[in-house]
Amino acid sequence: MNEPSCRRYRADWLVAWAYLIGAGWLLFGLQAGASDASAQQEARRKTVELLRRSQNESGRRSIYLPQAYEQIQLGLAGSKADPLQHGQWLEALWEYHLLNDDHARARQALERSLQFLTAAHADAALIDRITSNLSYSLILVGEVAKAKDLLRRAIVSASQHNNRVLLAELYYGLGDAYRKTGERLVAQRYFEAAYELDLASGDAMKISISRLKLGSLARDRGEYREAIDWHEQALQVFIDERNYRELVTYIELALDYAAQGEPKLARSYAQLALDDPRGLPEQRIDASVLLLRIANDRRVRAVEASQNAALASKLVRDIEALIDGSSARQKSELARPTHQLQFAEQAIRHYALNRDLGNVRKHGQAAIRLAQRVASDLRDTHDDTLAWLTAAQPVLNEYVKAIYELDRPQVLPLLETYYAQQIVPAELRHSGVVGRAYETEAIELFERYRTARRALIETNAALDRLHPDTTDARRRKDAKSRLDQALRDLDRARDAYLTTYRAPVASTPPKQQATFRPQQVPSSDVFIRYFIQENVSFGIALAGSETRYFRLPPRSIVQALVQRSLDMLSAPGHGAQVEATLSALAELLPRDFIRKHGGATRLVIVPDDVMQPLPFSAIDLDDRSPSYAPLVAKFEIVRARSLSSYYAQRSVTSNASSKNADIVVFAAPLLKPQRTELSAIPSSLAEATSVATLFAPRVITYAGAEATSDVLLSPKVRAAKVLHIATHGYFNQTTPDIVGLVTSGGFLGFTELFSTPFSARLVIVSGCETMRGKDYTGWGVRSLADGFLSQGAGSVIGTLWSVSDAATAALMDSFYRKLHQGAGSSAALQAAQRELLASRRFSDPYYWAGVALASSNRGYDQQSL
Repeated sequence: MNEPSCRRYRADWLVAWAYLIGAGWLLFGLQAGASDASAQQEARRKTVELLRRSQNESGRRSIYLPQAYEQIQLGLAGSKADPLQHGQWLEALWEYHLLNDDHARARQALERSLQFLTAAHADAALIDRITSNLSYSLILVGEVAKAKDLLRRAIVSASQHNNRVLLAELYYGLGDAYRKTGERLVAQRYFEAAYELDLASGDAMKISISRLKLGSLARDRGEYREAIDWHEQALQVFIDERNYRELVTYIELALDYAAQGEPKLARSYAQLALDDPRGLPEQRIDASVLLLRIANDRRVRAVEASQNAALASKLVRDIEALIDGSSARQKSELARPTHQLQFAEQAIRHYALNRDLGNVRKHGQAAIRLAQRVASDLRDTHDDTLAWLTAAQPVLNEYVKAIYELDRPQVLPLLETYYAQQIVPAELRHSGVVGRAYETEAIELFERYRTARRALIETNAALDRLHPDTTDARRRKDAKSRLDQALRDLDRARDAYLTTYRAPVASTPPKQQATFRPQQVPSSDVFIRYFIQENVSFGIALAGSETRYFRLPPRSIVQALVQRSLDMLSAPGHGAQVEATLSALAELLPRDFIRKHGGATRLVIVPDDVMQPLPFSAIDLDDRSPSYAPLVAKFEIVRARSLSSYYAQRSVTSNASSKNADIVVFAAPLLKPQRTELSAIPSSLAEATSVATLFAPRVITYAGAEATSDVLLSPKVRAAKVLHIATHGYFNQTTPDIVGLVTSGGFLGFTELFSTPFSARLVIVSGCETMRGKDYTGWGVRSLADGFLSQGAGSVIGTLWSVSDAATAALMDSFYRKLHQGAGSSAALQAAQRELLASRRFSDPYYWAGVALASSNRGYDQQSL
């Protein structure tokens, strides 16, 4: 009995002994692994130090970079069995490729790094840092949309872990991406958030990097002295630390002084940067483009013309070599898109001064293709495509100016084909943009976005209620601080929501540039297209087979004229002052051309964005008559998007099913008791009653408690042939990108309203300022009216300012009576406005000139209901 027990005891002892030996070997292995990891970290630290020294120490790159590369290769070979270490060595390889301006390989290194680190279940902060670095390379190879997407996701992750140091870096990165794609106000808010975190950390280098960007944004706003102050503060730190960003700051100061009109200082700083051996192609391109711009400026002023022409030719060749070499290394024509566009702008100027039309066209068309390619990528991720195209506008301006001077008949085809792209401004959508796996998260984040937007609207309202004469600085500062925070909250809520968006598997390729097909303008029409920028400003008038170009004042002067007219028309009773202002506006029309075609009864106008708020119907064309004779007295006035689309032959029958109502009226929603900034609009019920009486039984009316957001979002309402909306429109100049409609118990923003198409032939939005919104230079205004047109409506009637409730009801009553009698919408609107003009009560232009018609095709505004 004892023998088996003894054997069992000895067996248990042997097993225990084996476990002890195994544990010992395991402990030894762990110690060896820890020792190896420590050795790897130390080797990597020394390698990174070599990389830093090659970047910061003048003339030492050729010595330190090969040494660093050798260490990186050893590190990669020795860490194959350890994905965590291997992933971090790949980050060092990224930095090596970065310093060799090879962002294609740099990107590949980081993408592999993320694969290894993810497999090793690395710390989230490490993965987010790698993601931030990857986004930088993606921006430089032209994949800006993907870079922004990665940064948004990293910010969500870092916020969950409250990693403030990393958040500052990510805010900085996303701010830089927004600035590069034209959203400068969003960029500023992210930079300011990064700066606050950097200040709290006390890190002088990080603080200075943030100052660098804040200075650049100050320059963008025209605050040049502030920009110089920011940059000089940063420069001193970089010099003290012997940091390569010293030369980046030289370029920023050169740009500051150039913008301030001090070309000598600008040239000195740019030359300092260009001569610095630490400069990478990015800095060399920046400095060279600025020197080219200064040389072009001097040629225009005839200062040492031949010398500056020779210098400009050399700089063009040098910059082309830099850009071509960089594009070859990145294996992408999209590499450094902002640099390419800045260079194209100055190259076009140079060749235009040489009267070299061939090279003007070469650089102009290449710039247009590049801008459209980037726009296509941004559209796929729901970013603001129009902001990017606005940022690219300067190169188009220069191209248009050159063609205007060298080959004028080609200007109209150029404008028509470039602006033919149908761009729907960025909107956030909840339905149909996310996969099922993300649906719950998407709904929650979308609600967070809507909550942030409501908070912003309420904060704006509180600021508006603050009396303009308030001298309490503290109250004003507090109100401004609350507004800034509300804007930041909205930015972050939007970006968090966008992380749930999944782009289509196959991105839609950019459309080929449209071909211009000349259209014969009917004898009844005079067509006018405007192009108003600071360096080139003109209009194009067409009637029959005749085309005439007419010069206009620079953008700043036109802007002042338009603003003065709006100030005069903001309330009735200005009398002679209004009439004088409206007579002055006639300078913006081709008066002789219009008089020559005296048989015309319609003006079709494509307004530049700066002309969008202009009340064309009220302009006094006849300066020879002592009495006021506005355009509407003689002409139907229609706003169009282009000559080609407006006069194209197309069917304008509604897509609406015969089962749906012809006319839907949405009016007089119930207002929340706390919405004290909104007044009741009793006349909107009168509008609804008038339409229902005239067109019964073709009308369905939703009024009062029934006038909800869900109604406007319903397929039945969107499919109506005519949709009449009589409620408050929301627009505030402080936050022009937030527009929407007040509904019963809520607010329906651009985001939700235009999530799906409309098929109405005519939409009437008779609330206040429904044709106002965010300006996009060259492209127009993102307003409610524009949103309806973009989403399929045939024509839209909207308002340019806060209109009178009673006058608008009277105008709409007359308008619908004319429609009922068989008139088209443009003729009916003209008749209604003339009726108010002839009345005693509403003759002042304030009452009737703020209502305007925009149409996608002449069939929509000429066809009766």
